[in-house]
Amino acid sequence: MSIMEGFSGEIDNYVNAPRRSGKKWVPHFLIEFDHLNCISCGRCIKVCPGGVYIFEDEGDKMIVKVGSLDNCIGDTCCEKVCPKNKTMHLHKFSPLTKN
Repeated sequence: MSIMEGFSGEIDNYVNAPRRSGKKWVPHFLIEFDHLNCISCGRCIKVCPGGVYIFEDEGDKMIVKVGSLDNCIGDTCCEKVCPKNKTMHLHKFSPLTKN
């Protein structure tokens, strides 16, 4: 079961929290992973608190793959440490409404 199951609409209307700066924080959940641009450095694996990413053996090398999208907490720490200039993470900014 996905954390997004049963919802559609604007996420801003449902999930947000204040920051110290006074601006609101809205989670951006990972919905897709671009394997073609990934260099398998493993930085995302080290920083992800949800354990979304895993290493998988591809014979002659280890590659990064998504283990479970449902474990994403939406903090985008993986995107912040990605040496590919944030191009390998696509996040769901869409609205949420309970179905």
